[in-house]
Amino acid sequence: MKISLYLSLLLIFVVGACSSKKKEAELLELSKPEWLKNRPVSSEYFYGIGTTAKVGGAVYYQEQAKEKALSDMAKQINTKIKSEQSLYRMEDNSGVYEYMQSRIKATSDEFLEGYEYIDKWEDLNYYYTYYRLSKSHFYALKAKRKEKALTLSYGHYTEAINARQQGKFMLAIEEYAASIDAISGYLNEACNYTHQNSSIDLFVASRDGLSDLIKSINISFKSEQIQPTKEGNAGEGLAILQLLCDKKAAANLPVTFNYSGGFLVNNKFKSDSKGTIPTPALQLSNNTNETLKAQIDLKTLGRLATKNLIVRQHIEKQKPASAVISVVLAH
Repeated sequence: MKISLYLSLLLIFVVGACSSKKKEAELLELSKPEWLKNRPVSSEYFYGIGTTAKVGGAVYYQEQAKEKALSDMAKQINTKIKSEQSLYRMEDNSGVYEYMQSRIKATSDEFLEGYEYIDKWEDLNYYYTYYRLSKSHFYALKAKRKEKALTLSYGHYTEAINARQQGKFMLAIEEYAASIDAISGYLNEACNYTHQNSSIDLFVASRDGLSDLIKSINISFKSEQIQPTKEGNAGEGLAILQLLCDKKAAANLPVTFNYSGGFLVNNKFKSDSKGTIPTPALQLSNNTNETLKAQIDLKTLGRLATKNLIVRQHIEKQKPASAVISVVLAH
């Protein structure tokens, strides 16, 4: 009898609690704000709405909802973030990863500068928050940031021209790369810069300047062939490779060697201040003739010049200068 009474009371309590929660949920639903029922659309503002489960402390899930609202807003105005993430997936280098991630965060923060908190709402299980960003404010800041980027880009562009004229070719490559990097957030737009009543497209000018410089690099061996010593030694420096650009010595440029007669212990070198590189030590083979090929290492050149993947890809697509020398192996 007592057990039956206890079960009856428990059932009444459970049903009452469920009914109370259901009623509370229904009342909350009636109080749902208009911005949750119908997403706002305006010619004056970008809007962001964030939703998160009420898990953990209030401070935690409120911050999560805010981040989601800002992310929601960023998606409407910033496609560059996604494209740069796609570019990153082409790289394995951890340094590039850190660079791209920090760039993505900085780009996002810039685009969301000046956002406003509007409202919040919550039900039994979820927390919602609502933000907006003035379009006129956003576009004014964007124009200001772009002008600053163009000015920075132009400075690097002129430094690249000066460096090339002075025979500092590696520096010129780095400056052309920096010029493009400065405006990489605006490459889907015109990048014209006006200086002394003259307009220049900085992306096109820097890209073409970079291509022309790489195209102008010439490499050649100072001798026609390599011959081992009488002792049969084919050590380092039996021939000298010369790198020139604009008829001047090209220093600090990376070169890779490939030897038909076997493996090279070290096949990557950089030209010295005179633009020269001694040939690496060679293995003797059973053939009477082998060849040693030298070629500008565009992949390494790109990595030395910049972390910007767009510029690296452009550098790697160029046709590298190369030279071949015969290795005569008398038996």
